[in-house]
Amino acid sequence: MLEDDQVVLQCTASVLKEQIKLCLSCEGFGNRLCFLETTSNAQNVPPDLAICTFILEQSLSVRALVEMLANTVEMTEQAVDLDKWSSQGGGHRTLLYGHAILLRHHHSGMVRLIKQNKRRQMDHV
Repeated sequence: MLEDDQVVLQCTASVLKEQIKLCLSCEGFGNRLCFLETTSNAQNVPPDLAICTFILEQSLSVRALVEMLANTVEMTEQAVDLDKWSSQGGGHRTLLYGHAILLRHHHSGMVRLIKQNKRRQMDHV
């Protein structure tokens, strides 16, 4: 995956012996919460994939993310250069070495951060 790729994050969960497909989505319009949109019943009710589409903005290592956030306090008057903190140099960066990703919601333009929590092996938004 490269930066500026459009992605839909989907998973399958077992609930009461039934497989349910879910996509990460958000609405925007001032609501900063993400939620799971069900796509299991797609043959009867088509899912709203417009709210499930994100654009990959940046791939960061967790260490670079911590350093970037620590330095933003000092640089409040300057814009933060995300390319300086990216996991790889060059024009195209991949998720291969990143443990945290910045996603921009395609519909609302709001930015989301997903990072890996090593203790629970779950991602946080």
